Amino acid sequence: MKIIVIGSANMDLVIQTARIPEAGETIHGNGFFLSAGGKGANQAVASARMGAETWLMGKVGDDIFGRSIRDKLVQFGVRGEYLTVESGVMTGVAAITVCGGNNRIILDSGANNRVTPAYVEGFRDAIQSASAVMLQLEIPLETVYRTIELAKGKVPIFLNPAPALPLDAAALAGVDYFTPNEIECRLYTNVQVSDVDDARAAVNVLKQKGIRYPLVTLGEKGVVYHNGTDVVHKAGRKVQAVDTTAAGDTFSGTLAAMITAGKTMDEAVDMAQYASSISVTRRGAQDSIPYLSELPELN
Repeated sequence: MKIIVIGSANMDLVIQTARIPEAGETIHGNGFFLSAGGKGANQAVASARMGAETWLMGKVGDDIFGRSIRDKLVQFGVRGEYLTVESGVMTGVAAITVCGGNNRIILDSGANNRVTPAYVEGFRDAIQSASAVMLQLEIPLETVYRTIELAKGKVPIFLNPAPALPLDAAALAGVDYFTPNEIECRLYTNVQVSDVDDARAAVNVLKQKGIRYPLVTLGEKGVVYHNGTDVVHKAGRKVQAVDTTAAGDTFSGTLAAMITAGKTMDEAVDMAQYASSISVTRRGAQDSIPYLSELPELN
């Protein structure tokens, strides 16, 4: 199986604080570190660590961050033949503040903005021969739309709509697996998700939009999804969260790897939840993502 992730690669600059500063205020933080990130790269790492042969298609700058990201991806088992170095532009950077286990992120897209429709057109054959294609919204929206056009009806499409942006109805109808969290799904459903019943209503709205398998992730409350027959709620695992930075990416990458490996929707969601719950107990983005061997109860 061959999963192609078309998306972002960033360097995360992470600092932990006891509280979030007010406007104009300077406070002390602690535990600063650099971590390879970006939703595309994170999901590619999660997929690869779950045993799927995974390629990342995207761009980094010709700088120290870009070189570090490429080296890390190879180390983590992600294939880099489709990852292009763009001269004259910086690699994407995310400034992340972690407070109380939750994060706030400011993103400069850098080279990710150069992942254009023409760029993915150059990989048409690879995309259309893949076992699955994964997308997020940290690359230009027109590129997401063009990829959906290329893959629709030929390759299962996994779309994690983060950061949330309005999406064309025709594009949504071409998506097989759609994984917003409870905040993001409001943009696509007009449903304010406060509890499981709200999430069920949101899933039904997404299903009516033509999405085959909509899922709404609810953090510690679990996930609500359509498994092809029913709308199901699975409760979350209780863990002590340290850093939630890559939780959604771990869920998305694991889900795609398990579906592509032939697991049922219910089995794939179980494994994705389990992997995500492990990731939040560790610092960083890609470094926090577990391997398949760390999910012994579900193997």
